[in-house]
Amino acid sequence: MSLSSTSTVPGRGSTRVATAVAVAVAVLLPLAVLFAQVWSSTSGARSFTVDERRGVAYLEPLTRLLSATTEAQSAAVRGRQVDAASVRAAVTAVDQADARLGRQLRTTDRWIDVRQLVQQRLTVRTWTPPTAYTQYSDVNTKLLELTRTVGDNSRLVLDPAIDAYYVMNASLLRIPEILVDSGRYTDLSVLFPNGGGEATKAQLAAARNRIAADETDLSGGLLKAFAQTDSSTLGPGLTRPLDDFRTAVDAVAPSASLLAPAPERSVTDLIANQDTLRQATLGLQDASLRQLDDLLADRAGGQTRDRIIAVVAAVIGIIVAAVLARLAWQWAPVRPRRRAVDPDDEPAGHRSANGTRVPVHAERSGGARAAR
Repeated sequence: MSLSSTSTVPGRGSTRVATAVAVAVAVLLPLAVLFAQVWSSTSGARSFTVDERRGVAYLEPLTRLLSATTEAQSAAVRGRQVDAASVRAAVTAVDQADARLGRQLRTTDRWIDVRQLVQQRLTVRTWTPPTAYTQYSDVNTKLLELTRTVGDNSRLVLDPAIDAYYVMNASLLRIPEILVDSGRYTDLSVLFPNGGGEATKAQLAAARNRIAADETDLSGGLLKAFAQTDSSTLGPGLTRPLDDFRTAVDAVAPSASLLAPAPERSVTDLIANQDTLRQATLGLQDASLRQLDDLLADRAGGQTRDRIIAVVAAVIGIIVAAVLARLAWQWAPVRPRRRAVDPDDEPAGHRSANGTRVPVHAERSGGARAAR
C-alpha cells in the first residue's frame, strides 16, 4: 500500500519548459512557413532570370553571325568575293558562347550542325548566283532555327514583364527575321532585275511585306515598353537606334500592305538601302540586348534583396522567439505535485515490537512518558 502526499518542492522544470517550447513553436512555425515560401519563390525566379541572361549573352554573337552570312549571301549572289574572315570571326565568337552556355541552353548539337554548314559554304570559291542564293538561304534558315532554340531554352519568350518582353520580341523574334528577309529581298531583286516570273514576284512581295510587318510589330512593342517601364535608360537608350532603324526599313519596304506595289528604284539604290538597313538593324540589336540585360540584372538584384530581407526577418524572428520563450519560462505558474510515499521507505524505528507501524509522533510521546 502506498500513500500520497503533497510535495512542498514545486514541479517547475517540466511545466516551464513545456510553456517555453510552446511559445517558441507558436512564433517560429509560421515564420518558417513564410520563409520557405519566399525562399522557394525567389529560387525559381532567380533561376528563370539566370537562364534569360544566358540567352541574351548567346544572342549577341549569333546575330552577328547571321548578319555576316546574309552579307556573304549577297556578295556571292552579286558575283563578289565573300568576306570569309569576317564570317570565321563570327563563327569563333559563337563557338565561345556555346562553350560557355551551350550545355545549359541545349544548343550545342544544333550549333555543330550549323557550324559545319557555314564552314562548307566558305570552302566554295565561286558560285553561280542562283546556287549561292539557295545554299546561303539554307544556312540562314538554320541560324534562325538556332535563334529560336536559344529563346525557347533560355525562357526569354516567357518573360513576364511588359518592358522586358517587348525588348525580347524585338531582339529575338523580329530583328533576326528582318536581317534575313531584307537580304533575300535584295538578292532576289538582283537575280531578277525585271521582276522575274509570277513566282518570283510573289516571293519578292512576301519578303518585302514580312519586313514591313515585322518593323511595325517591333516598333509598336518597343513604344509599349517605353510607356510601361520603370527603367530610366530604356527609352533614351533605344529611341535613336529605333528611329534610324525605322527610316532604313522605310527605304527598303515602305508598306506592310500586300496590295501595295513594289517601290520603283534601281538595283544599285536597293543594295545601298539594304546595307544601310543591315547596319541600322545591328545597331538596334546591340542597344536592345544591352537594355534587356540591364532590365534582367535589375530584376536579379531585386531578387537578391528579397532573399536578404527574408534572412534578416528570419534572424529577427528567431531572436524574438527566444526572448518570448525565456519570458514564458520565467512567468510560467508553479503547480504543486503529489508525491507517493511507500511504507517500506520509512525508518525501522517507526514500527512496534509486534510489527505494527507506529506513527513517529506517537513513538516520541511514549518515550517522553517513560522518561518521566
